[in-house]
Amino acid sequence: MLDMGCCLQVSEKTKEIILSTAKELFAQKGFFKTTYADIARHAGVNQATVYRGFKTKENIFTCLLEEEYRHITQETYNTFTADEPTPQKLKKIITTNFTLTIRSKLLKYILHDEYSQFRSIFNTKEKKAFEAIRAIIQEGIAKGEIKNEDPAFLLAVLNSFRFCLLSLYRSENILLESKYSLEHLIETINDVFVEGFFKNFANHTNGE
Repeated sequence: MLDMGCCLQVSEKTKEIILSTAKELFAQKGFFKTTYADIARHAGVNQATVYRGFKTKENIFTCLLEEEYRHITQETYNTFTADEPTPQKLKKIITTNFTLTIRSKLLKYILHDEYSQFRSIFNTKEKKAFEAIRAIIQEGIAKGEIKNEDPAFLLAVLNSFRFCLLSLYRSENILLESKYSLEHLIETINDVFVEGFFKNFANHTNGE
């Protein structure tokens, strides 16, 4: 499943160990503070082995990001069927994508602290996702289930939700004074956004 020259001269087992180790280290320390030596030491292999499999640290990160996006995309689009009303499809896409992104240790750290460094990679992945969502929106408009808004504007609204992720974990210190958990905050933000989106853009006689 992994491509882009990720794994060149190492066994499948060694590849998985290196990737799993790198994923944990990137999530804990960040991409830039994690070194080849760190990955090799924690994976129980020498640096030459890591290099044979992944010529650059960017290769390792790209492989991990590819896998994260593949998993999130597959799980997201398995949550609905083709005959469901468009608002219901979009609600499931938003909720599932948000939940899985938050649960990803790798994406959680990158989105929180290093997003700007990987903007071009994220933009490439998101372009494909937005094309699929745009098609669903246009179908919903044609069926009268979504208000006849500019699809690009609706995509921009959905995209803005992503930026909640960038600041979400900055609220952890505030929550120390609250009886509610970070998980409850995540659920609340999701509910507020989803309900607000459909209040504004869904035709409520359809697909509620």
